[in-house]
Amino acid sequence: MTDRMKQILTLLWVAALALGGSASAADDPKALPPGWFVTESTPKLYEAGLDTENPCEGNRSAYLRSLHAIPSGYGTFMQAFGAQSFRGKRLRFSAVVRTENVQGWSGLWMRVEGEDPKEPLAFDNMQSRALVGTTQCKRYEVVLDVPQEAKAIMAGLMLSGTGKAWMGAVRFEPVDASVPVTNLISERPRSLAAGRIGDVWFNAEKVDSPLYRSVPQPDGSWKDNRSHVLSLVEGNRVKGTLGNQALNVTVKTGGPSTLIQGQWGPDPVFIELGAEKLVMKKGIYSRELVREDERPRDDGRCIRYRDAGGIIVSDYLDVCGLALSKNPPPLPLVIAFLNNDFRSVSAQQGSVTPSRPPVDRLSQPPRAVNR
Repeated sequence: MTDRMKQILTLLWVAALALGGSASAADDPKALPPGWFVTESTPKLYEAGLDTENPCEGNRSAYLRSLHAIPSGYGTFMQAFGAQSFRGKRLRFSAVVRTENVQGWSGLWMRVEGEDPKEPLAFDNMQSRALVGTTQCKRYEVVLDVPQEAKAIMAGLMLSGTGKAWMGAVRFEPVDASVPVTNLISERPRSLAAGRIGDVWFNAEKVDSPLYRSVPQPDGSWKDNRSHVLSLVEGNRVKGTLGNQALNVTVKTGGPSTLIQGQWGPDPVFIELGAEKLVMKKGIYSRELVREDERPRDDGRCIRYRDAGGIIVSDYLDVCGLALSKNPPPLPLVIAFLNNDFRSVSAQQGSVTPSRPPVDRLSQPPRAVNR
């Protein structure tokens, strides 16, 4: 049997069973199926389960819903598997989705990773065509190319804010070049005038990451995909709302280090980017990283800052391009920094993010929902 035939059989098996098929009597109708799991920006904000009462297609669908009335994070119902069978292919992930009272946004997402999980090779989360409010059953799709260097593929349903979303009749299938990709990364600002902090790209016209996008408005303010608005006032002060919290910080550039300090929600914020050290503090959280090395990248010059505490703890952040200049654009710079975590790797233990699931899941093929 050829690799192509094996790949098609694997995907047909997934398509026949995933979410739309019938459950056996031994199954718990509300239990998550093997291979699928929930990750969240903060623990206990969201839950997922199986719904047999109102599926769009087949006998049951999966749902993801918020557990709190305040839109303070995001959750995703997802699976992860190795990319070996799909390298060099164009892969389409589709499902029938409906939403109810989503205050924020929802959508399907898929991510292709290589050696560095902080730099995905391809990604789309329907950010440019997000589902909001209450929507009826409709099939949506995410299409990405899987490069030869790909290591892992992750896909699922995302909910940012509050409400409930359902996903059913899941399909993974290879498609030919006539089907356009929906890759958001290809739209990111990668010119010499661009900067990057972690996986957040920015220039004077856009801030973009896998979960976030902000662009300038005609009045000079910046508005993001969560309807938060920020403005630059008095030349170096950034004020407004970010992450559902009031923000008021000052930015100082042009000296030996770049400083950002002020208030974000109830917490003081302090960021100092120097040639040899990066310090990020917010409330009780703190990251102190030292310069590891300088490396040329496709986004220009980068400096990697890493935790010097030991070999096992691998906490690092890449700062690139425009972010290292003497006079980066203040407002996009602030947004880019604040969309990175203020907690060290050790402090993040116990809270799971969708960017990197447990490694043992990555050797498995795509899993059906009702197996």
